[in-house]
Amino acid sequence: MDNISLKGYKLKKYISVLIFIVLISIVIPSIVKAAEESNRRNMFYIQLINYTMPLVKTTSFDEDDMAENQFSIKAVVLSYLGIDIHSPMSILQKEISYLNTEEKATPSKGLVDFALNPFKLNENQISTGTTPANNEKSNEGNLNLPDNQVTMYDPKLKQNLNVAKPDVFIYHTHTSESYSPGASDNEDQTKNVCAVGDALADELEKNYGISVAHDKTVHDVVYNNSYARSAETVDKYMKKYGDFKVVIDLHRDSIENKKTETIKLNGVNTAKFMFVMSKGNPHSSKNWAVANKMVDISNKLFPGLCKGIYPYNNGIRYFNQGKSNNAVLIEVGSDVNTTEEAKNTSKYIARIIAEYINSKN
Repeated sequence: MDNISLKGYKLKKYISVLIFIVLISIVIPSIVKAAEESNRRNMFYIQLINYTMPLVKTTSFDEDDMAENQFSIKAVVLSYLGIDIHSPMSILQKEISYLNTEEKATPSKGLVDFALNPFKLNENQISTGTTPANNEKSNEGNLNLPDNQVTMYDPKLKQNLNVAKPDVFIYHTHTSESYSPGASDNEDQTKNVCAVGDALADELEKNYGISVAHDKTVHDVVYNNSYARSAETVDKYMKKYGDFKVVIDLHRDSIENKKTETIKLNGVNTAKFMFVMSKGNPHSSKNWAVANKMVDISNKLFPGLCKGIYPYNNGIRYFNQGKSNNAVLIEVGSDVNTTEEAKNTSKYIARIIAEYINSKN
């Protein structure tokens, strides 16, 4: 090959490499972004691309985007093998099927009791040829939970309703979070967290005379930057009404063990709830004071219903808690709970809020 031909060959090779780099840097991120728009929570696809092509991640997503998703490729792979990374005992359960791995709490020693689990069919496992009329209500039982008798309402807390100035503001950053059955994202607002917000607002207004502004704007059509979009909603309501006595970003959790997420109150299965709080905003101590007071009220009136506070050093945009001294994030139930179980919780949260507001008056 002569020198002229060799130089031409090298030039073509360099041009090909340059075109390839341009494609990787510009075209592929665009494809990923489009995929995100059409598959708004297909994080397995997105993180797989990010893992194999770091350039795509740095050009298409920032840290807040990825932090907003608790998705793990490792967890997905292990789940296909029947292993729950949050429950090491699932490995024993998979390998030794006759062991019953239901944990029996021994807080002082942290031990787990085992019991033989002989083959036995319960009545609810035997088909009778009939289909339950209400799948949600049929899924509420079979947890063998102790029944706790508590006083749900206190009529002395009722005040005169003032619809012109709401005391409580409820919104949902992850508006499409839904419940069982079919707990994947659901835009049906009669089944997702909006239904729980509606039930809570109804309880507060009818039983306690506490006016509520409940916003059901869908902030997670594209999951990333949901908190940025919900921040605009909070700003809009704060501008219209000023501050509120309580500002609630209402979510639901994602935990697989339904028995740990459910309590029976007055004969009815009820989803547990917890607070998720940021420590980073300048007045976080005041936000925490609100959450701690409500936890104390819950523990006094309804022991076992509230799981406490889950802390974050900062959180995504401080979970918008920097917008108000009275802002909290509440997770009602988990994806294994039914919508009805989560709505049951609203009756007790309403009492807790009424007690809290009354203590401030």
